[in-house]
Amino acid sequence: MEKLTGECAMNIAEIAGRGNIVNLLTTNKLHFTGKEGTGETDAPSGSFTDMLKGAIRKVNDLQADSDDLSRKMVTQPDSVDIHQVMIAGQKAEISLSFAKAIRDEAIRTYRELMNLR
Repeated sequence: MEKLTGECAMNIAEIAGRGNIVNLLTTNKLHFTGKEGTGETDAPSGSFTDMLKGAIRKVNDLQADSDDLSRKMVTQPDSVDIHQVMIAGQKAEISLSFAKAIRDEAIRTYRELMNLR
């Protein structure tokens, strides 16, 4: 096994202060620079309310797309492929199921918080 040297090698004993000596290879030189982070993080682009409204709107849009494709399949069968209708239906079903699960969990959490009193 080759011995690592330079900035890419770090000794476990330097980190823990005891134990066997094991060389670690850093994949990114910023991992072990010893510098503290700037503390800056990406600011959220909007409020939680905006994010929730957007998610609900997306679920509604998927439901509407599924309904539109289903209607087109009945009225204009040559304009729509059956796989498009099935995919849109499954996307709508999965998104609605996920939204229901989030709603149920939020209600359960709210009830638990109310019972803490």
